[in-house]
Amino acid sequence: MNNYLKTTMILVLACLLIPSQVSAQKRKGQKRRTATTTLKTYPSRDDAFVPDYRLQPIGECDIHHYDYDYTILPEPDFTGHVLRRDMTRPQVTLRQVSCRQNDITDYDAWLNNNGLTPSEVRYWNEPMDEMRPRYRYDTDGYSVVSFGVHYGATETLIIADPSLQTLYKAYDFREFRFSPKTPKAYANQIVDFVQIEGNILYVCHTSNSYPSEAGYQTGYISAIDMRTDEILWTTEPMTCNSDFAIVGNSIVCGYGFSDNPDHLYVVDKYSGQRLQKIPLKKMATMILSKADRVYVRTYSYDYVFNY
Repeated sequence: MNNYLKTTMILVLACLLIPSQVSAQKRKGQKRRTATTTLKTYPSRDDAFVPDYRLQPIGECDIHHYDYDYTILPEPDFTGHVLRRDMTRPQVTLRQVSCRQNDITDYDAWLNNNGLTPSEVRYWNEPMDEMRPRYRYDTDGYSVVSFGVHYGATETLIIADPSLQTLYKAYDFREFRFSPKTPKAYANQIVDFVQIEGNILYVCHTSNSYPSEAGYQTGYISAIDMRTDEILWTTEPMTCNSDFAIVGNSIVCGYGFSDNPDHLYVVDKYSGQRLQKIPLKKMATMILSKADRVYVRTYSYDYVFNY
């Protein structure tokens, strides 16, 4: 074989082999990136938390009037946006004291026997398909009222004084309704529970459908600085679809749904990082704290933890 033919064959083989090798490298690279996806951690924001902060009035309040001048918050990081944790801050570590089966319908007795008072009040659900007040939360000297076309579609809220006469803030969470991975139009995420401490508004966002129908990017807590309207952090998804309690430097919340495992979580309230994960027999529906104990109500079991 002469040199011309040899050179030609080498060039032909190179053209055939190099693209396939490049494609294989790309495929390997793509697989590697997918496999190593981890939750991002951002610098801490110690200056963002002011425990004794009080909001300033911005107008009059009327809960029968829902057309306020809302601040529309931007789309959050649905995969989780947690801050770097300050390891010097003490955090709650829960230890189970008891677990007993309840009678399912003995909710009021559970509250009374333990001397507990829920912060959430549900308004009348009628009429449907009209924007009306659906829930009220009394928290840190404020009353927070969420609005929606029914109780399972709340997406705006106002922050007022306990008499509901003075308005302090009005937020619109429309950008929180659908994550980029939500394949089902009806799997919208709602404002499910709210607490305030100092200048921080903590909100649970969840859908009333299977997590797969929300692309598994549902059930999380966001922390919002009410001075600047900045979203400070969001927890990992599938962390909270229940009431939650602020206990010291921590937030105690729960997540579970149908065939998804039911767990209780302890979250750092300054960073959004999950610190403790405790299995439950049923999904948590209400979490309240009193003294050095945390009371957890599920569909058919009542738990008590101390810390």
